Amino acid sequence: MNIKKNIVLLFSIFAVSYGALISPLNNSSLRSIHVLFEWEQEPDASSYNLQVSNSPQFNNIILDINEPTTIYIEKEFIDWDSVYFWRVRPVDSSGALGSWTEASLFSTENKMLIDLDVDIYQPNLIQDGLVMYSQFSPYFVVGVIDQFGNEVWNTQAAYMNHINEYGQLYGVADQGGLEFNYNHEVLWSTEPGIPIDSHEVKQIPNGNYMAFVPIQVNGPISPEGNWSFYFQSIGYQVDGVTNEFPWIGMQIVEFDKSTGEPVWIWNPFDYFTMEDHDIYEGMWWDAYFNGFFDWMHSNAFHFDEEESVIYVSHRHLSRISKIAYPSGDVIWNMGLPSEYNTGDDNICTDLLFSFQHNIQMMENGDLLFFDNGNLSDMLMGDSNPTTRIRRVKVIDDSYCETVWQYDLPQNLHGVGMGSVQLLENGNYSIYTFGNGLDQSECSIIEITQNGDIVWKASSQDPSAAWYRSYKVPSIFPDAFSVMANNYMLSNSGDSLIEIQGSSVNFTIHNKSGYNQDYQYSFGDATDGLNPMFDYEQGEFSMEPYEILELSFPIADLSVLSSSVALSVSPSYHQYAAKEVSFYVSADNFLVGDLNSDTDINVIDVVLLVDLILGNDFLPSGDIDGSGVLDIIDIVQLVGLALP
Repeated sequence: MNIKKNIVLLFSIFAVSYGALISPLNNSSLRSIHVLFEWEQEPDASSYNLQVSNSPQFNNIILDINEPTTIYIEKEFIDWDSVYFWRVRPVDSSGALGSWTEASLFSTENKMLIDLDVDIYQPNLIQDGLVMYSQFSPYFVVGVIDQFGNEVWNTQAAYMNHINEYGQLYGVADQGGLEFNYNHEVLWSTEPGIPIDSHEVKQIPNGNYMAFVPIQVNGPISPEGNWSFYFQSIGYQVDGVTNEFPWIGMQIVEFDKSTGEPVWIWNPFDYFTMEDHDIYEGMWWDAYFNGFFDWMHSNAFHFDEEESVIYVSHRHLSRISKIAYPSGDVIWNMGLPSEYNTGDDNICTDLLFSFQHNIQMMENGDLLFFDNGNLSDMLMGDSNPTTRIRRVKVIDDSYCETVWQYDLPQNLHGVGMGSVQLLENGNYSIYTFGNGLDQSECSIIEITQNGDIVWKASSQDPSAAWYRSYKVPSIFPDAFSVMANNYMLSNSGDSLIEIQGSSVNFTIHNKSGYNQDYQYSFGDATDGLNPMFDYEQGEFSMEPYEILELSFPIADLSVLSSSVALSVSPSYHQYAAKEVSFYVSADNFLVGDLNSDTDINVIDVVLLVDLILGNDFLPSGDIDGSGVLDIIDIVQLVGLALP
């Protein structure tokens, strides 16, 4: 008989104080009006009363809510450029209110984004969430807006170019390529001195990071345009053969996650020929004025773990490449027919895309990208250049099938930049520079699969230019709480966790709005031969706003006290790990009640006999307090069990 399942213990948790406020920190300044409030768990609390005021006396309450966990995210009542005070008190199961914590102060900074014109056409079809985008003109800022265009978060600490499905942020800053978070903390960066290109930085499945790094090699000047005269006038031969002018290509570089140093490099000059280059969109004119030829302008890559390949977009070659990793061999190039000078052996030449952005792979293997279409009037006979969203399936690494396509309105043609994102509800979120028909309309739109625009946000500033946009569930991808179950105060005033069923239990609340993976470890920290708990570690996944319980059984019921710790960490946001440490004391039980049913009877006598025969020990069976279980305990237990 396994009696461990029937033991009731009271576990002591030593703490200096209860209910301490954690976030926002006192006197902190926030660049957000979505605010995460967090505090410590208190004994006997079934919920918490949170108040926020703009007065230290709490004369004017702007937020007054009850929350069952120790985290609450406010998205409505906080404003920019303001000062706030907040406090929390516990509420027990009867509704009785505890004491307020000492009030804490925080402020919000100024908003920084350009005001947007927002049109909501079909609100019931809009994907829930926020929109994040990188603005680089008329000034640099990364911001987040809600569906009404209200600015809710901003930063100038980094330039965002990628957000993954777990809410990790990547980009560039003065320190190079980096991963950062919504708290404006740099979590990883490349070594100083490496010229990281701004288009794409991301983490690959092995944990390392990947980015573009420019490389310069002298090459020939194309003689196939009327720019030849101008180059010759300043001393160049322009014969298409002499390596006389700087060409800029883009290396793909993998950086070690620990050291930030390069561990793998793909050099385009080793795999591509200089005979392939643009002669139609004016890149040689740019070269004349800039002093270098921007040969490739690689702007996006996608690492596919299943095939161990990298899909790469080379904008100025109107080319998408599939590259084997780690060999670096080019499996195929997708691009224009040979007469357009950008390759003689391209696959899927019938697609006729040009100067594309934001190549990515869908879960089903489709390629999704933003076809700027700078040459679409020449290639496809468009009356004006037209931007298209392309979703294609590559079959047998040989030819392509168009799965879905959306032609943007003429006024939203984007000559540069641009991004597309498939949303959870099947819609697509699209950013376009929007400079078609000689007008500026830098815009983000959300469309259905039928091409209906359900939401649109456009800049009010004609000089506005952004890079990419992403729709995100929230700005708190790392938000979760760890709640100890049956946390209470004993009669003596000690903090206790009442353990039912011979286990200690915790409830995890995913507050992030993302699907998240978590790692945990739980163990007995007391030195000794017989720990009360076995060490345990593992992983679990949680859907948005899911609630999950972790249970850890007692390994040795004869151990009267111990120190244990539980650590929980989001796998992709390890900086947000939470650890709960406490001292366990099994000194609170009903003597003689071996099965913890609050009654002493013949069943307890039988259990005690089993323990003695098995040479086991249980504190509640030690009736005489001798430290051993023997016949004397049986006799005394029978006396307790008799009426």
